[in-house]
Order: sequence, then C-alpha cells, then structure tokens
Amino acid sequence: MSKTKTSFVYLSRGTSRASCTLGMVGAVVLLCGMFACGGRPAQAQLPGGEPLSPLAKKLLMASPKQLATLEQGQKKGLIEIVPVHLPVDPPGDCNHYGWPVATMVDETIIVMHRRIPGHTTPRLSGWPNEKHSYGVVLRSVDGGRTWSEPFDLRMCMKPLDRYRGGLVPLSHRYKFDPENKSKQGYPIHLYNIATTRDGAVVAINNHGVFRSEDKGKTWQHFSKALREDTFPREIFSVGPRMIDHPEHGLLAFGNWFGPAGKPTTKSKKLVVLKSKDGGATWKDKEYDAGFSQFAPVVLQHEGRYLFITRNEDKKDTHSQMTWVPGQNPKLILSNLKPGLGTVDLAFNEMTQRLEVCRSNRDAMKVILWSMDPADWEKGQWRRDCQLFACGGEFYKSSDGFHPAAAVIDRKRGVQHIFIYVGHPNGPAGVFRLSRTLDTRKLAAFLNSQ
Repeated sequence: MSKTKTSFVYLSRGTSRASCTLGMVGAVVLLCGMFACGGRPAQAQLPGGEPLSPLAKKLLMASPKQLATLEQGQKKGLIEIVPVHLPVDPPGDCNHYGWPVATMVDETIIVMHRRIPGHTTPRLSGWPNEKHSYGVVLRSVDGGRTWSEPFDLRMCMKPLDRYRGGLVPLSHRYKFDPENKSKQGYPIHLYNIATTRDGAVVAINNHGVFRSEDKGKTWQHFSKALREDTFPREIFSVGPRMIDHPEHGLLAFGNWFGPAGKPTTKSKKLVVLKSKDGGATWKDKEYDAGFSQFAPVVLQHEGRYLFITRNEDKKDTHSQMTWVPGQNPKLILSNLKPGLGTVDLAFNEMTQRLEVCRSNRDAMKVILWSMDPADWEKGQWRRDCQLFACGGEFYKSSDGFHPAAAVIDRKRGVQHIFIYVGHPNGPAGVFRLSRTLDTRKLAAFLNSQ
C-alpha cells in the first residue's frame, strides 16, 4: 500500500465549495486523460500486484480452472485480476464495495466506488451507518499496481450538505431509509467521473458534484450544484462517462429515474446536463429516445456521439444510440444480449475497432465484444472472448460486475477495467481487471482454455 498524507477539510474562502486533501507518494507513469500520451499503443505491460489473498479468492468465487487461466495469462502478459479495495476491516454493515468508475489524468488513475451495506435490501444486508458513502476514491501513480488509502468524498462537504435531508442520499432513501420522506438532498443516482481538457477531474455521485485540480489529491464539493433547490427535477440517473467539449462544456448523459421514493427505469428520454463553468452550475435538456433507455455509456468518436445503453423495454439487450447535439438520438438495435448491467465502450487504436466490455449477469461472466466502426449502423457485434467468470447466482449468492468507465493506458498497451465482485448482501470488493490491447492475441489465448 502506498504511503498517504493526512487528509483534511477546509472551506474555500469566498466560494460555496468545500475542499479536502488526499495525497500519495509513489512511482510515475505518463498518461493523458483516458489514454496514455503519444504514439501507438505499446507492447502490453501489465502492472502486476500481490498474489490473491484468501479474502480476494472468496469474493471472486472463481473456479480453479479460471484462476489457473488468469495466472497463466498474467505470465504471458495478457490479462490479470488484482484487488483495488477489499472490505478487509469494513465499517460495520457497510461492507459492500461496488460500482467502480475510473478516469486517468497524466500519471494518475483515479477510481470511485460505493461503500454501502449491500445490493439488496437492509433486511438482508444490514443498515447504513456513518460510513455509508457513494463516493469513496483511491488513486494510483504506478499504473494501478498500488493504491492510496481510500478517501470518502463526503468529507469534502460542509456538514449541512453532507446530511442534507438525512444520512442516506435522496435517491437511495427508498431502499435504505424508507421512513424518511424529506425531499432535500441531491437528486442524483449512480456515478460519473472524467478528466477535463485542462487536466482537472470532475466526479458526480449521489452526494453531488466534486472537482479536483491536482489529480485527485484535493477535492472540492460544489455545494449548490444539482441540489434539490437549484435543480428542481426528478432524480437524474447519470451514465458513467462525461465529455468535456470545447464548445458545449462538460456533458453528462443519463435518464430520469422518477421522483424521490418512486424509482423507475421506464423514462424514454435521453437527458443531457451541460456545465460551462467546470461543474459549478448545470443546465439540463431532454431528448426523445423512443424507448426506455437506462445508464447510457457515451464515446465521442470521429465527431459522433455513440452510446450503448440498457434497453428497459426489451430487458434482455443493450441498444445503441447515435446523437447529434440539438437532435433526438437515433436508436440502433444490437445483438448485445443479455443486457443487464452497465457497459464500457471504447475505441482500441491497436485493433482499430470499437470494443464493448459487458457483464452477462445471468451467467456471471465478463465478455469482450468488438465491431468495425464502419459497421456501427448495423448493430452487429463480434463476441471476442470471455474475460472472467465466477460462480453463484446473480443477486442470490453472487454479485458484480459493472465494468463501466474503464481506462486505456496506451503507453503500457493495456486497458484497466474496474469491476466489483462478491455477495449481494456483502461483502464485495473492487478489482482491477487489466488486459492487453492486442485483442486478437488475448482472444486466441482465452478461447483456447
């Protein structure tokens, strides 16, 4: 574990932003935004890490064959799975660490995840306590091999904002605080993190909007941003990736999630939030999607906004959308089935193909798919390989994976996919699933096992 500096909280004079510090000393790799800087992707250099502990193996619930495949793949420099944050000494019932999203800025990878009692109801998983959080962050400066001590972004908030309406954030009171009928809080569901064009990091979660100007060492909370009195809307469920556009500013994409206490995934709108001041204030606009879309993942590629999103009308598939600012998105049906869970969408410069990493929760597997960008309108993806599988039955005896907002390290020639694995009632932990960008070589190995 990397050494950390002491975290502290202060209030910026003359602003409504609370700030805090999270520091770390470690090695350095050259990265830029979601991608490493300069040139074509390199030969894969997996970061490595400590051998899997008994707790890690317990959470992964992987078969001996699966573990042997990962061990062999790591030796070949093709794939590895390494813990990022496990509930080694969890705070009471808040032992379910999940739904990670990540970004990269220069030399640093930043991961944000939940720390809650479980994916299920409190009757099964336990009840929230003071450590209940939707914004735990860790940072790595050595390519993901070691990580800072976790930091709770709530500690950057003024107490009145941290507990606005109650301990549990507004969007999740229906599950973890059902007797609380307060409408105060931040009407946000799920998570989003991104690196801006000027090198800052902006994160959105159930507690509001946060910004770091120094690669995640210190954080500021925008007290009024997306708060119920400045954003009088129903709950906004945000997709995992944000875009910083030179003309439009920060763009966050998602969907309406229903009023507080009455969640729904049946909104037929694509909701776009825009901020031209770095995240301090936001304006929203909705577009008719024509179907019930949920958790849209965006990729800006060759001037187009490409989306993979859950199709809640069909329930067993992900669908595609193409969007142009100011116009309604175009629906494209795909062969990505089954469709439960949030995906990652990226362009692999080594293969010159679009790639989707998605979980098949029915079988508890993580699958990699790809497509020639020229075939986007066809919606037909090629199943390249299975990256990981674990035992158990989803939402009953096992839980995972949420491989959204992965990062590509072009200098090392790898993609870092962050997933969570464990039990739906807790415990569950966050892992780094890293793989070579040479998808053909990776698939040949994995498909031969």
